[in-house]
Amino acid sequence: MHHPPSACSMRTFRLRASQHPDERGRIVDIHSLRHTFNTHLSASGVHPRTAMATIRHSRIDLTMNYDVDPSLLDVAGAVNALPAFGRSSTAKR
Repeated sequence: MHHPPSACSMRTFRLRASQHPDERGRIVDIHSLRHTFNTHLSASGVHPRTAMATIRHSRIDLTMNYDVDPSLLDVAGAVNALPAFGRSSTAKR
């Protein structure tokens, strides 16, 4: 059975990644990867509690307020997906 990495192994990975830039001088930024990953989860419609468990946050506010970039979410698409209020079900959109 596969187990998620421990906090200790993640710290070790971060330390090693920051000490070993690639040939172009780039380093791995774990928090940027988490931010991007969680934003994609949210944009894909993953329930916030599931996203919270996936990225191993202890509080939902961390997941929703810090690790999701609202500028990348399809707010107009979400509003357009709402049912038509005040129209009969036979009216064309």
